[in-house]
Amino acid sequence: MKQVLVTGANGRTGRRVIDKLLKHGASIRAFVRREEAARDMLAMGVGECLIGNLESEADLYRAVKDVQQLVHICPPMHPLEDRIGKALVSAAASSGVELFVEYSVLHPVIEVPHHRRKLAVEAALIDSGMPYVILQPARYMQHLNPIWAELLRDGRHVLPFSTKTRFSLVDLEDLAEAVMRVLTQPHHAYATYQLAGPEQLSMQDCAQRLTSLLGRDVEAIERDEDSFRKVLEASGAAPERIQTMLTMNRHYSAHGLAGNSNVLRWLLGREPTRFEDFVTRELLAKNA
Repeated sequence: MKQVLVTGANGRTGRRVIDKLLKHGASIRAFVRREEAARDMLAMGVGECLIGNLESEADLYRAVKDVQQLVHICPPMHPLEDRIGKALVSAAASSGVELFVEYSVLHPVIEVPHHRRKLAVEAALIDSGMPYVILQPARYMQHLNPIWAELLRDGRHVLPFSTKTRFSLVDLEDLAEAVMRVLTQPHHAYATYQLAGPEQLSMQDCAQRLTSLLGRDVEAIERDEDSFRKVLEASGAAPERIQTMLTMNRHYSAHGLAGNSNVLRWLLGREPTRFEDFVTRELLAKNA
């Protein structure tokens, strides 16, 4: 059985990817930063945990030793993502990793800092000569989860984007399944896959669907930049992360983030999850 290294293992994406891989019988080495996270991973059924720092090249070389496949999920908007990714690519290539799966972002070419950092990692991976798969996911449907309680209380769908711009929202469960499939099926090496949801939805579209599902009015509201900045500052976010998020929000608000769902549909062998089905499964059923 091939050993799979998963970086960013304790994050929202990492946990769902690991869950899918474990159900498929994969042998997992989870790279985490804290001891309590390692305990959580072991409780999930992960076979091995490595505690380390993604910014340490020595830790990266330890992480890739004796693994055959690798899924790199960098923490969101990490200011050193390009440096970390390039160092990991170098370590993996020197260690003889058979397949490097880079979890990137939809449209890494746009002028948004964390998109461009991911683009630099994609370039390094392509130039490495190592077998790779680059996955480019759209914005998650799960971004609704943190505001769900407020939405139910106030009937307001509030996000820091224009209510009219459109996103190809995608279900993280579908994305995790896609990761599992490229690792466990043959003939995916050297592919770059755009992973977008089946509809291009604005906040207004989402509010209309939520109105129908909940049986009461839900209004789409654009949060202004100043109030969003204050929320981020109150949460303790670093200044560089705040600036990255504001830059991203301005771009998304002006242009949206739309993609094509054909590749995800092909990878899954079924229709990607629609927004209403996600809400019913992940929010309404769990909060019934």
